[in-house]
Amino acid sequence: MDIRTLACFVAVAEDLHFRRAAERMNLTQPALSQRIRALEGEVGADLFERDRRGVALTPAGAAFLGPAREAVRHASMAKAEPLRAVRGEVGRLRLGFTPIAFYGVLPEAVQAFRIRHPQVKVDLIEMSSPKVEAALASGDIDLGVLHPPVSRDLILYALPDEPFVLALPATHRLAEQAVIRVADLAHEPLLIAPRSIGPSIYDRVIALFTAEGISPRIVQEVTLMTTLVGLVAAGTGLGFVTSSIGRATRPGVAYRPVLPPPPSLPIAAAWHKPTLSASGGRFLEVVRVLVEQGEFARAAS
Repeated sequence: MDIRTLACFVAVAEDLHFRRAAERMNLTQPALSQRIRALEGEVGADLFERDRRGVALTPAGAAFLGPAREAVRHASMAKAEPLRAVRGEVGRLRLGFTPIAFYGVLPEAVQAFRIRHPQVKVDLIEMSSPKVEAALASGDIDLGVLHPPVSRDLILYALPDEPFVLALPATHRLAEQAVIRVADLAHEPLLIAPRSIGPSIYDRVIALFTAEGISPRIVQEVTLMTTLVGLVAAGTGLGFVTSSIGRATRPGVAYRPVLPPPPSLPIAAAWHKPTLSASGGRFLEVVRVLVEQGEFARAAS
């Protein structure tokens, strides 16, 4: 009892006309009639009454119509699901991201993706940028949002950089200035992320001080920027954070631009060669639209 034959039965039952049903099923009338006779033999009962006046369902045919329709409908759905999975419309997206990346417009992108593709389950996995690289290489995630440069063979889609601002205690004397010069930070206690998790940014921040003839007084290395802000509130020191972190205001902390400008933090979507998963491609489409609309730039401003 194949699905094609059941679909032929449904067509005849709905049209009550063998020729029209045959045209609908793209079959010759004899071929359609042969399928119906074979189905009746398999069911063990006549499904149609045929006479010169036309075609009508028998009681057995009327009882069989509902289950046949359901079988055809479920078969059509089953056939469509693999194609939807190939197109990234169903399934799962494993998205790895750094804590800093999720302070920008990434939550908006995830929300827009979930609205557009509600049948794709999104797994959000927070990790450091090097761990995002490793997870992409091992296949543990489909798509990552990290901070270049990268040490692995990945494909990158650049997102707008995150500018840095200086976080300092609101009661600090420098908080009275609208803009703080790097030269003003001589001898100030500096909080900074360890070089092991961001060597490029670390070296560029140090170079910013060196160019001004200053040797920065690093009092503590802090892995998370949110922790750094907490330490600033506690009066431990001053430190650079992204502008998106700065928008999440915290009592006792002020944020000021610095001249010369500190390095901005690069952000990119990344995936492992050779291809991006279908669900990852769908998510990247949402991200690209937001970038074109300037949402990432506004989030970073």
